[in-house]
Amino acid sequence: MKPDQDLFGKTAFVTGGSGGLGKAISNALASRGAHVTIFSRRLGPLEAAKNEIVTNCADARRQEINAVPVDLADAGAVSEAFKSQTRIADFLYCSAGGNHAENGFFVDLKASQLDSCMKNNYYSTAYAAKAMLDIWLEDDKKSSSTDTQKEPKRHTTRKMVFINSAAAFLGIPGSVAYTPAKSAVRALADTLRFEFLRHNSAMTTYTVHIAFPADFVSPGFRLEQDTKPHLTKRIQGTNLASFEELENKFPSSEKVALGVIAKVDLGSFIICEDSLAAGCLFTNMTGLSPKRGLGIVDSVMGVVVGWIVMPVLRRRWERMCREDGERM
Repeated sequence: MKPDQDLFGKTAFVTGGSGGLGKAISNALASRGAHVTIFSRRLGPLEAAKNEIVTNCADARRQEINAVPVDLADAGAVSEAFKSQTRIADFLYCSAGGNHAENGFFVDLKASQLDSCMKNNYYSTAYAAKAMLDIWLEDDKKSSSTDTQKEPKRHTTRKMVFINSAAAFLGIPGSVAYTPAKSAVRALADTLRFEFLRHNSAMTTYTVHIAFPADFVSPGFRLEQDTKPHLTKRIQGTNLASFEELENKFPSSEKVALGVIAKVDLGSFIICEDSLAAGCLFTNMTGLSPKRGLGIVDSVMGVVVGWIVMPVLRRRWERMCREDGERM
């Protein structure tokens, strides 16, 4: 293990850590020596994930792995769950979310499904971010008010990582509940990237990162395949005959997790490592987000995608929607 990959003594909180990408991220961080606490609603999957993460620790005798059941859509419960931990996190990975229960066209969805999708994807992220920032700033305040004759606090870098979705870059029919929630998460990250600059000091540096994975293989992906409309599958390219074919076509949770963490290590704000398509879509919707790297590739691709790729895709999807309507 290289020195810059050694996370011994560091602590990570991972929401949605009981399965899928959240569990893969937790395993990867534990394998590098970090203390890891995972948060999710269901105790059974949490305990199973905890046991798996322990087996992946770099040194289980030196690392602490915890699992905390909490409703991440309850702001008060999230705040209390975070505050009750004996360690303050250095990294927060917000990876809770999903939409298998809210797939469908707008006309077919119930208002309660729109509400639950926003809770599961946006509020579960925003409440965790708020609770974590409050704890961090309170810790900074305590540290700055301690006796100056004591040994000064070592400089700390605190990282907040949002696991979002390429769905934030475009509205796909059949994902009408999911896209607004993921777009809201992107807006949150863009805004916090600015606001966190207000809290940086000689003592603490705060950074924000957001990942936009496209489709990848996970238990949630399998569930989503059972509820997606056929039109949605055609547009996404997930209308394959068997799940084995999907596993061969799309990356695993573990591969996506390693790509995200590697980019967080490098300090990247926008992360689209698992999918060229997601990266191209970002270039057409840069907004106030900084371009990746020197910005040259993103600038050139933005012109290509905006002037050529998106018009072609838009017309193709319009035709597919009309044809789907004719078959009703």
